[in-house]
Amino acid sequence: MKKRLLIMMVVLVSVLVACNENGDSENTNESSDNNNNGESQEQTVSVAVVESPMLDVVEIAKENLAEEDIHVDIVEMGNYIQPNEALANEEVDANFSQHVPFMKQFNQNSDADLTEVQPIYYANFGLYTKEYASIDALPDDATIGIANDPSNIDRSLRLLAAHDLIKLKEIDNGQYGLEDIKEDSHNYRFEQAGIAALTRLYKDVDGIIVNPTHAGHLDLTPAEDALITEKEDNKFAITLVARKDNADSELIQKLADAMTSEEVRTFLNSREGEASIPAF
Repeated sequence: MKKRLLIMMVVLVSVLVACNENGDSENTNESSDNNNNGESQEQTVSVAVVESPMLDVVEIAKENLAEEDIHVDIVEMGNYIQPNEALANEEVDANFSQHVPFMKQFNQNSDADLTEVQPIYYANFGLYTKEYASIDALPDDATIGIANDPSNIDRSLRLLAAHDLIKLKEIDNGQYGLEDIKEDSHNYRFEQAGIAALTRLYKDVDGIIVNPTHAGHLDLTPAEDALITEKEDNKFAITLVARKDNADSELIQKLADAMTSEEVRTFLNSREGEASIPAF
């Protein structure tokens, strides 16, 4: 009887020990799961760009967002249409390559729903010439190269009108075209090309109207070489763009914050010849 009782006690103790070990194991596993769940997971936001300085701005933002476990995937593209196509097709989360009128023209032509998130800097258009030292020296009948897309035709004409070189008709919230020139006492002629191709026209025409990035390809800057330039606070700031379905998301808003940091402001202000003027 005593032997049987002893055996039963040994079995009972073994069962209790096993249960306790299982409980500890479950608690350990649960604690491990909780720790894993508590770890921050890296998030990714993809941004399409074409060239510097847009690329440089996003690279600065990328470095800063890495500290928040956010990875910025920079997707470089070959022309200024591709970033909008990629964004509209949800191949990227945002792009940084254009001003708002250019984006709106794409929306209209492609039935897209891209929207502005944050203006970053002004890349002011200027009139550049290889031959003339001042705008007064630009002759009548001069041939001026301008971009061939509607938003930049509008922009080029507004630049000339702002300096009283031409007069434009009154229109209601639209874009000016060449047909809207009301008065051109200088009888300028306009040769159109893709904005990236205008630098190739530089030697063959009397002047070209381009932004600082393309002027830079000719070693020209707005402050030193442009005969005339746009004024600040115009509607053509280079802008971070997203889709309407993600523009208010936390990731896009954090990207916008990182692209308007003091570090970005310092970089923009450091570029030679007023090539990029902060818009924030």
